[in-house]
Amino acid sequence: MDPRAERVRALLRDAAFDLAHERPVDQITVADVVARAGVSRQAFYQHFADRDDAVGSAFDVAFAAATADIDGAPRERILRVFDRAAEHRAMYHNVVPSAVTQRVVTAFRAALLPACEEMARRAMPVLGSVSAPGPDAVSRFLVGGFQEVLRSWMAEDDATDLRARVTAALDTVDALIGRPVSLDHPDTTK
Repeated sequence: MDPRAERVRALLRDAAFDLAHERPVDQITVADVVARAGVSRQAFYQHFADRDDAVGSAFDVAFAAATADIDGAPRERILRVFDRAAEHRAMYHNVVPSAVTQRVVTAFRAALLPACEEMARRAMPVLGSVSAPGPDAVSRFLVGGFQEVLRSWMAEDDATDLRARVTAALDTVDALIGRPVSLDHPDTTK
């Protein structure tokens, strides 16, 4: 891609991302994004179909960049994904009631999925003796459960305990599959 075009696209994404932190997405206009980015409407439409595309793309890129360096055991990766979500709580509140919501949910699912797949794979010796759901079904179940942790936390305007909620969910998963749960919460999914 042309470096100049990518620079303009990045300016537009950054502007959309910043605006999504400031107010609900449905109150942001293309004019707001181009004014913040300092580019023309024509340049905007060369890169994005509409405001929702710009905001969604901004979120996709920001979330991918924020989670790209997350390595380690599944428990630590999941905790770090949620730490990133907590850092951008205002933006999530501004995005959730908009047309961009599904794109945000998809990006969050994608960030959780590798760790949940690994947890499911490691749990199969225990789970396989109880039933035969298969690792894909178990990982989807885990992702859905973790998404519910985020959704319920977001629904409480004054909640500040996201990490504690995620840790409790992880401890519950460990307990259900018979792994020891430690009070200092080391990674018990190794």
